[in-house]
Amino acid sequence: MAPPGGRPALLERLLHTMAEGPAHSISALAQELDVSEEMVSRMIQDLVRLGYLRSMATDCADACAACPLAGSCVLRGAPRVWLLTERGNRAGAREAE
Repeated sequence: MAPPGGRPALLERLLHTMAEGPAHSISALAQELDVSEEMVSRMIQDLVRLGYLRSMATDCADACAACPLAGSCVLRGAPRVWLLTERGNRAGAREAE
């Protein structure tokens, strides 16, 4: 992976962190990486542009009604959700090695 901006290690850490768990808030990712929330948002935009993440619609009205975790979901009311693409999953797995 050759992300722009001279921050390949930080972008790779973000991908790895996102690959490790089910869901992360921007603030939790910022704390984990020891950067600002604004920086995490920019990094996510870069990863979307590079094809490592994709944005997912967050109209959860129907999906959440059937979800057993709806009462404790960290995504409730969140404006954006991103998913790792196949490329992102491969990059996140390589970072773990």
